[in-house]
Formats: sequence, C-alpha cells, structure tokens
Amino acid sequence: MNMNKVLPVSLTVLSLSVVCGTAMAEGYPKELEKDLISVCRNAAEDDRSGLRQAVRELTPSSRINTSTYKVLANGLVCNGMQLAAFARYYGASDTYTLLEKYTYPNAIIEIRDVTASRDVPVEINVSMTTGK
Repeated sequence: MNMNKVLPVSLTVLSLSVVCGTAMAEGYPKELEKDLISVCRNAAEDDRSGLRQAVRELTPSSRINTSTYKVLANGLVCNGMQLAAFARYYGASDTYTLLEKYTYPNAIIEIRDVTASRDVPVEINVSMTTGK
C-alpha cells in the first residue's frame, strides 16, 4: 500500500477520533460544536458544496477523504438522527445520496416518501457516537 495515501487517512481518522473523544468526555468545545452543527445544517439544506466546506473545517489537512465522511456519516448524530437520515428527513436528496455511500450497511436508515417539505430547524443538537 502506498504510504502517501495511508498517512493522510490515518491522520484524519486519528485527529477526528481524538477531537470527538475529547468532545464526548468534556463537553464540546464551542468551535467544534459550531463545525458539527454546520455539517448537519448543510446536509439538511441539501448544500453539497457547503457540506464539503464544513467537513473541510474538521479535517487537519486540506484534503477530504472517505474516512472523514465515514466517521461523520456513522458517528455524528443530529437531533437524534444519524447524519444521512437527518439529511433524508429534510428532503435533502443530493447530500443524502452522498452520505449514504459512507454509511455502514448495518446502520438502519428508514426511507419514506415525504410529500410535504420540512424546514430545517434553527437549533440543531449534535453528538458523536462510536461507529458500529
């Protein structure tokens, strides 16, 4: 395996694990909480470029990789829902499609056809869980 590819992936996963582990143990630092809420909000508003920018704010390097999306898709909980389910709940089909690729198969995401659109909430609560 090419070390040029392994090192950035390892650093991203390690840094997110450390930051998220610290956040869970001591309460979220305001800046981290703001960045996590931004990820949730952009996912719910179906803003793929905004989502990429919000994810970039959480990564130690300027390059976003699949590990970063996997950690967020399987560990970030927005108002009690996993990130992909949160996006789908608010009818954000583009960001849902992006996030669904990174959701582990054993994670349950219920999809329902919703005719009425929902407004993205003003206040979003976030938490991180360990990926299953």
